[in-house]
Amino acid sequence: MSNIRTQFGPVTNFEITLNGLASGAARSSAKVENQNSRYIDAICQFKIKPATGSLGDRYSVYFLAWGAADDVSPIFPSGVTGVDESVSVALETVAIRQVGSLYVPSSGILISPPFSVAQGFGNVLPPVWGVLAVNRCGLALDASDNIAFWRGVQFEVV
Repeated sequence: MSNIRTQFGPVTNFEITLNGLASGAARSSAKVENQNSRYIDAICQFKIKPATGSLGDRYSVYFLAWGAADDVSPIFPSGVTGVDESVSVALETVAIRQVGSLYVPSSGILISPPFSVAQGFGNVLPPVWGVLAVNRCGLALDASDNIAFWRGVQFEVV
C-alpha cells in the first residue's frame, strides 16, 4: 500500500530588497514561476531588522501574496510588474490577500513564523506568484540583515 506524504523543495531566497525599506513603504518581490515545479504551496519566512528609533502606531510589517493564472502573459495586481521594485500601496485598500504579519515591538532582529502563500489563493499556488512587504512599524528597516525565503510544498507517494 502506498502512502502520501509532504515533500519540501529547496530553500530559495526571494528576489526582494527589504534592506532600507522606509516606514509606510511597500516592496514587491520578483515573480516566482511555478509552472514547472508545480508546487501546491510555498512556505515563506522573513527575517527583518528595524533601525533603532521610536515605533509607529501599527508596529508591524505586513506580508501579502499576489499571483497570476496565466504564466505566458501574466496580469498582475495594480502596481505590481513581477520584478523586485517599490510599490505604492494603501494597506487598507489593497486588493491582494494578506498571508501574514510580523509584530515589531522593538528594534533588533525579528523572525516571522512560516506563512503559507497558497492560503491567499484558495489553497492552490498559482503558476506565477510573489509577495509584497508593507512596512508599517514606524521605523525604516535596517540597511542590512533583512531577508526573505521560501520552500515549495508538494506531495510524494512512497
